[in-house]
Amino acid sequence: MDKVSDFAPHEAVEVLELPDCDICGETAAFDAKTVNGPWANLCPAHYARLGYGLGLGKGQRLILKGSSND
Repeated sequence: MDKVSDFAPHEAVEVLELPDCDICGETAAFDAKTVNGPWANLCPAHYARLGYGLGLGKGQRLILKGSSND
């Protein structure tokens, strides 16, 4: 399981609940800028196709709070 500490600063954040993907409705794993410009909650499949990257001004990996062993 991913942990916030597995990522560089500003590339991941813990959340209390994972949102739905804004495109397909599946569970989102990223809050990221898309290659089209707007930001969106994205599932892994849509992030792979549309995600712009991770970090400040790009996006964050969403980590469910309490799911890691930090």
